[in-house]
Amino acid sequence: MFMLPLYINAAGKRIVVFGGGEVAERKIRQILDTTKGAEPEVEVYSREFTPCIEEFAADGRLRCFQCDLWHEDVGRYLDGAFMVIICTSDEPLNERIMKEAMNFNLLINYRHRGDVFMGAVINKHGFLISISTDGRGPAMARYLREKITSFIGDREEKMLMIQSRLREELKRSIKDEKRRQEILNKVLHDRDCWAALDAPAGDAEELILRIIGDRYA
Repeated sequence: MFMLPLYINAAGKRIVVFGGGEVAERKIRQILDTTKGAEPEVEVYSREFTPCIEEFAADGRLRCFQCDLWHEDVGRYLDGAFMVIICTSDEPLNERIMKEAMNFNLLINYRHRGDVFMGAVINKHGFLISISTDGRGPAMARYLREKITSFIGDREEKMLMIQSRLREELKRSIKDEKRRQEILNKVLHDRDCWAALDAPAGDAEELILRIIGDRYA
């Protein structure tokens, strides 16, 4: 299977979830956690919902529609949707929804048969990292998420902030893009620049700018 990793702006887009159990909760939580401040329009259709999904609905972060999907025209829910997540506990029902979803121009998340897969995600200190094993080892993906998450701390957050500011400053002072990239890379590989991050953010930025002026300008 060929998978193309992409980051898609889902703000304001309509995402339909069929199923209200633990699998649906996990996927909904991932969507909401990675789109804070610009959340999509999430609609959940199911006979029952987990307490967490109901809490999300009470907070206005999604909408729940209680229904028996076997007696519903699911096509009317799919029309105009950006993505559908199929995860009811009834496999024949999932198959029926999958067949119907294939008639619409939308993204489908349904086990290994859809065209969208949701891997282990890290959203911490300004970093958004997704890990997938192409379905071969979900536990391994979760293990790597824990490892990488533990690596990202306050120093990495400060460095990201400083890199962002420095990048804009260099755009104003250096026209050569290759030279700008060279300086940014040297900062990332300079031990003294990383040591400077032990100071408060403002002081750390001044120290790093001084190092750049002395060594790389």
